[in-house]
Amino acid sequence: MSEENYDIQDFLQDYTEVSPDKEIRIINAAINIFSEKGFEATRTREIAVRAGIAEGTIFRYFPTKDAILERMVPLLIRVMMPRLAGPIERIIKDHATDTVENILHEIITDRLRMIRANGKFIKSVLPELIHRAPLLKQMEINVLPVVEQLVGEVVNYGKARNELDKDLDPHLVMIQMVGFIMCYGMFGENDQKKSEKDIRTLLQYTMKGWNSSCKP
Repeated sequence: MSEENYDIQDFLQDYTEVSPDKEIRIINAAINIFSEKGFEATRTREIAVRAGIAEGTIFRYFPTKDAILERMVPLLIRVMMPRLAGPIERIIKDHATDTVENILHEIITDRLRMIRANGKFIKSVLPELIHRAPLLKQMEINVLPVVEQLVGEVVNYGKARNELDKDLDPHLVMIQMVGFIMCYGMFGENDQKKSEKDIRTLLQYTMKGWNSSCKP
C-alpha cells in the first residue's frame, strides 16, 4: 500500500463480512484524501467526488466524517495485520542464525521503509487516533500484542545466545523499537547512508544496555 494509490480492495481477500460497494468506495476515497490534505482539512464533498457518488450518499453510510474514521481504522487493522506481521516473520526466518543486532537492524530498516512509504497517511490519521480513546484501544488490543510476540521471539533467541540479559522484558524492547521507528520514520534522516549509520549506532548502544554487563 503506497501513498500514491491507496486501494483497500487490494487487501480485502480475507475480509469475509459483506460490505456494500459504495461503503468501500467511500473509505478508499477518504483514505486517499486524508493522506493528501489531512483529516481536519478534508470535506465530505471531496470524499464524495473522489468516490464518484453524491455527497448525500455518504451520510446513508456514515453520519459524520468521524464515523468514516471509526469504520476505517478497525477495517485497516483487520485486513492489513498479516501484511504488517508477515515481513517481520520472514526476516526472523531468513536470519535464523544471525546475531540479534543484525536481526533487529533488518526489522527496523524494513519498518522504516513502510512508515516512509505511507508517511502522509500516517501523519494525517495518527494525531486523530490520539484524541479517540476507543480507536487507540483497538490498536493496543489488536496490533501491539502481535508485534510484541514477534519481538519476544527475537529477545528469547538473544537470551539463548547470551547476547541479551536473561531478565530483559520483551515488552520494553517492543516499546523502544516502536518508539524509535515511528519517530525516526516521521522526523529522521531520509538519506539512506545516514539512516543506516543512525540505526547501527542506535543498536550498538542499545545492545550494550540490553546486555547483562550493563544491568542496573
